[in-house]
Amino acid sequence: MIQKRPRAAKMGPLGRTEETKRRNGVILVVAATVLVAGIVVGGILLLTGGSSADEPTTVAREFAEIYQRGLNTSGRDVNVDDFEPLVCKQNMQQLRDAFAAKENPVPGAPQFTLTVKDVTTDGDKGKFTMGTKVTAPGTPEQNEDEPFDLVKEDGDWRVCGL
Repeated sequence: MIQKRPRAAKMGPLGRTEETKRRNGVILVVAATVLVAGIVVGGILLLTGGSSADEPTTVAREFAEIYQRGLNTSGRDVNVDDFEPLVCKQNMQQLRDAFAAKENPVPGAPQFTLTVKDVTTDGDKGKFTMGTKVTAPGTPEQNEDEPFDLVKEDGDWRVCGL
């Protein structure tokens, strides 16, 4: 009886077998497909602004960032018009008045850290909590949570009830 010897794998120019080259080709195609899909999804999210379900949270966070900057610089680093797309019309004058005076820096002035928590919506209304941490040299840290309202005004979410 003649025994068949196992067939030797075909070797490529660099000593790789055809099977290894095929497997690497499949891996490369899969990786390229995943990369292209990620780029397409990212582009769609960038162009559409992401999910509208997250818009109230984004508005609350942007409001908190600008408000914090204004508090920590005595209004010097804030243009009150930056609040316009984030705050309801009925509260804009209140912010204009609050940030009208640009104070000079004072050594040891308190510093504020604002955080947005618990954003909820129901139809065209919502709420969130603004956590405020106040630190100043020589005084204990103070923390306070304050509720804020969200409303849909002219089709966009805005902070209201300041």
